[in-house]
Amino acid sequence: MTVRNIVLAGVAAASAAAVLAAPAQAEQWAYAMQTGHGHHSIQVDVDSIAQKAGFVAARLLFEYYPDRTKLSDAEAGPMPRSALEDGAFDCKALRFQVLSRTEYAAAQAQGIAGATSRYDLAEARWKPASADPETFAIIDWVCGVAAHRLSDPQAGSIP
Repeated sequence: MTVRNIVLAGVAAASAAAVLAAPAQAEQWAYAMQTGHGHHSIQVDVDSIAQKAGFVAARLLFEYYPDRTKLSDAEAGPMPRSALEDGAFDCKALRFQVLSRTEYAAAQAQGIAGATSRYDLAEARWKPASADPETFAIIDWVCGVAAHRLSDPQAGSIP
């Protein structure tokens, strides 16, 4: 083998290892949906789905894509490229609320993180599945997975 072939073989092996390692780090994330308008998608951390006191908890990853139909607003600042949300799902009443949200400058919750917004579970903050198709779809997805993964029945909501 020539030195060139040895180097190429090493590069190929390193590339293959990197490709194989990447999915292992992201195995917990499952693609849930892309919005009808196509400007973002939502993934769910399946390992985060857990029964809490009165709701099902799940972590969501939003990936935002450029909306070429809108001009950027320099005063508003740059749009986030991704965001992590911790959400509460009331699978009996089919409703959802955000408990925390952090926006990131890069995809996959990477890059510069913005401030984290945190919210207490509150009756007035529940968003019903009927609010819009995206809310319905994510509630349906998370609650469907929860019904198969969790041994405790979903107990309803506690504000």
